[in-house]
Amino acid sequence: MEITPGVHRITDINGSNAVLIVDEQMAVVDTGISGNGESIVSYIKSIGRDPRDLRWILVTHFHFDHSGSAQELHELTGAKIVSHRAETELTSEGKSLLIKGNEGAEGPPKIYSWLMGRRGNKRTQEIKYHDTEVHETVEEDDVIPCLGGIRIMHTPGHTPGSICPVLEGPRVLFLGDSVLNNINRLSRPLMWDRNKRRELDTSLRRLRELDSDVAMFGHGPPLTDDVNNKVRGLTDRPYDLPTWKIVLKNWRTLRKWRETTSKPGHWGAGPK
Repeated sequence: MEITPGVHRITDINGSNAVLIVDEQMAVVDTGISGNGESIVSYIKSIGRDPRDLRWILVTHFHFDHSGSAQELHELTGAKIVSHRAETELTSEGKSLLIKGNEGAEGPPKIYSWLMGRRGNKRTQEIKYHDTEVHETVEEDDVIPCLGGIRIMHTPGHTPGSICPVLEGPRVLFLGDSVLNNINRLSRPLMWDRNKRRELDTSLRRLRELDSDVAMFGHGPPLTDDVNNKVRGLTDRPYDLPTWKIVLKNWRTLRKWRETTSKPGHWGAGPK
């Protein structure tokens, strides 16, 4: 589905959203969980393009629900997998691999486990992660030459190497999991570590100066109206709250979300 000229939200994707940026050489932002490679290739063909025109697979952060199909898509198309350096680790052979893991790895506070009536993060532990080779790393202000340029903003907090790519042609902001679109409001991801919440707030305040026409999210529909005011409104609400307040504030939403979410790779992701 084309959201704005040259920017497509790919259909039939499990996990996070996957977005295709269409130019002479194309890019995909995030891939969802594993098993989405063929769907992405099929979508590229459906708009009359050759999958071999895909050059970049840009991963906003390492979590499996965003990166799970990156390796598969690389093998199908030859496109390079790109992430921030802080999302990678080197093997003994010097190969750069995406960090393996998903949300919830740090574990919830005990009060959360008690409120939810379960222990730990069992689903996260059951996921079998595969190697994902990173062919190119990016840093702050690097630009990928696609559709007027995709400028990289390093926005740590959700993960150390989270990025918010900014498409400077159609003025589209990609927020990954740094901001979630709950349709009626924007929110930040549920995070247990207060220091990480503070770091995320610092990153998000940098977005206040952007002038975007469209915002794309890792989870939730695109935002096409009043983007700048809504993003600024979110950053007006500090996330520097004690963890116990975060738990008590969200437990009803979390319980309902847990009851309705069964797809692998989603446990621990918070009220998205």
